[in-house]
Amino acid sequence: MNEGELIRQLLEQIEQLKRENEMLKARIRELEARLAQYENAHTPPSLKRGFRRKKGKDEKNQGKPGQKNGHEGVTRPQVQPDKHVEVRMDRCPDCGANLGIPFRIESKTVEEIPEPQPIIVTEYRIAHYVCPCCQKEVVAHNPECPREGKFGNNVIAITTLLKYEDRLPHRKVHDALERLFRMTISPATILDLTRRAADAVQSEYDAILARIRNAEILYVDETSIRVQGEKNWIWTFTTPTEAFYVIRKSRGMKVLMEVLTRRFRGIIVCDGWKPYASFTNRLQRCWAHLLRESKDLSEKFEEAVPLHDALKKLYEILTEALETDPPPILRTKLWNLAREVLNHWIMKEYSTEEVRKFTRKINNGFEYWFTFIINPGVEPTNNRAERALRSHVV
Repeated sequence: MNEGELIRQLLEQIEQLKRENEMLKARIRELEARLAQYENAHTPPSLKRGFRRKKGKDEKNQGKPGQKNGHEGVTRPQVQPDKHVEVRMDRCPDCGANLGIPFRIESKTVEEIPEPQPIIVTEYRIAHYVCPCCQKEVVAHNPECPREGKFGNNVIAITTLLKYEDRLPHRKVHDALERLFRMTISPATILDLTRRAADAVQSEYDAILARIRNAEILYVDETSIRVQGEKNWIWTFTTPTEAFYVIRKSRGMKVLMEVLTRRFRGIIVCDGWKPYASFTNRLQRCWAHLLRESKDLSEKFEEAVPLHDALKKLYEILTEALETDPPPILRTKLWNLAREVLNHWIMKEYSTEEVRKFTRKINNGFEYWFTFIINPGVEPTNNRAERALRSHVV
């Protein structure tokens, strides 16, 4: 779609919306009268207008689980064996006759986990010297010998992975180490080992934080998480190359201030949670959230159907137009046209309070819906941050 066709399409849409405006007002008045009979609180949900019964599993159009017809199977790739075992017999198990030479050899490759191996205990005999020049004591160091404690780097790494990657409680980490490696480590020591791992990567953690604070575009999201039975919030600050996490008891702006500081000048892509707008006006609100909400409303209220369709169409037109990375002049035209279309739909008169509340929500964040048009590189959704959080809460 070239520049002229795109602008023409948007202009035609605006003119069509204006022509339909009067017709829609009359339609809304008619709907108000028809919907009034369904506003009784005692009316069953199945009788309310706009209600759509969920399809049951036994319906004919319900998809069947499992592999679909025509699906190409995937075979596990072959690996090179580490050893070869000859499987032979001398005599027939039924009659006892001598079997002689086999008429064919069948090859079967089996992958197996070895039996738990005994831990390796190493004594490091560390030399101490006195420098003949400065008279200071100099202590030799081996990178395999930890400076603190009696457990090696692999023990610290595996313990930390079991705790945070596999999400095992300290007692289960203790059980796993004993089962896999015949190593007994108390839960208290396991906690200390994870602290040492954190200390070891602190410099990289600080470096990621510095890059996050200087990011031009940042995708931020937060969700609840239980920490020792108490409700906390896990925050993610994400770019195409970094993901930075903090867990705090607060979901408020003070977390943004702590992590990003007042000096942050980038654009934040986020949902509609109020602290973001209190922190900065350089925002891009998430269109995925918006379209999910409008779709949900359209399934409940008939008058929300054209609203959802218009929002979806507007989003599709804009994202298609930006695929070619248009110049700033065209981006500005798109921005103005998009604002006019959105404003048309949210300024309509709606009879349902839920729909009116939704349009007020859109209007309250009106300045933040089209940042992605003017600023190349800004994504219109916060899917990047949502994906970064998913593995921590699922």
